[in-house]
Amino acid sequence: MELLNYIFNLNLILLALDHLVTGTLAIFYPIKAIAFYRVIFGADLPFTKENIFILKPWGALGIFASMIGVLPLFDPVKYRVILLPLVVLLLLRIYIRYTHGKDGEKYLSIDKKRNATHIYLIILCATLILFQFFVVGLK
Repeated sequence: MELLNYIFNLNLILLALDHLVTGTLAIFYPIKAIAFYRVIFGADLPFTKENIFILKPWGALGIFASMIGVLPLFDPVKYRVILLPLVVLLLLRIYIRYTHGKDGEKYLSIDKKRNATHIYLIILCATLILFQFFVVGLK
């Protein structure tokens, strides 16, 4: 059980770090954010005023998700309910990446393999969190 909790916590930490880094970059360093997204996600996001405008609230949501996502690390039983909205967030990301993969390829140059890899990683995170929800509920 100790190893399982370690895996669950590592998953939440990595997911939170992803949201925190991408969110912070989007708000405070949008030019670096666009370059970072190109490297990490393969997205060729044009640097326009419109995109900068969209990145800032998106970044705020990312920071919020990272802060909420780590609460179960401190008290898994008390904050167990937070795991379900995290799964919903990830399911929505899977849905968006899957249904709009062609748009991502067309408008942002995200190739199919890169998109599929990210879908797989998101599925893995969501599965671990859902499993964590049920395991914590058994204690």
